[in-house]
Amino acid sequence: MKETTTPIISTRERLLLAAQDIMAESGLEALNSNAIVERAGVTPPSFYHYFQNKHALLRELGTRMMLAQSEALRADTGLRITREADLHAASLRTLRESFNMTRAFRGGYALLVSLRAIPELRDVRLESHADMSILIAEYLKGQGLSDNFDDLVVRARLALELSYAAIEMLFETNFKNQDAILSYTADGLVKIYDLF
Repeated sequence: MKETTTPIISTRERLLLAAQDIMAESGLEALNSNAIVERAGVTPPSFYHYFQNKHALLRELGTRMMLAQSEALRADTGLRITREADLHAASLRTLRESFNMTRAFRGGYALLVSLRAIPELRDVRLESHADMSILIAEYLKGQGLSDNFDDLVVRARLALELSYAAIEMLFETNFKNQDAILSYTADGLVKIYDLF
């Protein structure tokens, strides 16, 4: 008979998972250090050993989520963009990947809100979007679609903010008209880039 073992999860990870569970079940308003330690089955000093406050914990989770979103952009699809339809397809694919990743990330919607609404956390979203806009600009320039790198960065940044807002909207409307919203957003991204 094969013996099964449960993986050992560090206290830090237990705290992060507990916070994600609370946000997924009850939203950001229910998140506080007492609720987190109770859910994680640890003592309050354990929380403060790893995190200065709940914003520090949210920063960690937000950074992880933004890194996961950027992986959708980093995935090499091999797609060559030679016409507007190709750009639309690439934009829609990236939007879907980012949306699906956010939806799969436990507590993802509450994290989206926290990264926009909590001043101490805004830099996580802003820095991630700045890095991703450079990545997109490099990709589009590498495709030979424009030589104006600085302009591509500005356009990519605007496109990312529109994408972020569309994903938030889908959560807020209980995913109503999901395919249409993603497709219309991709239409908007194509117009923002204005490459054809």
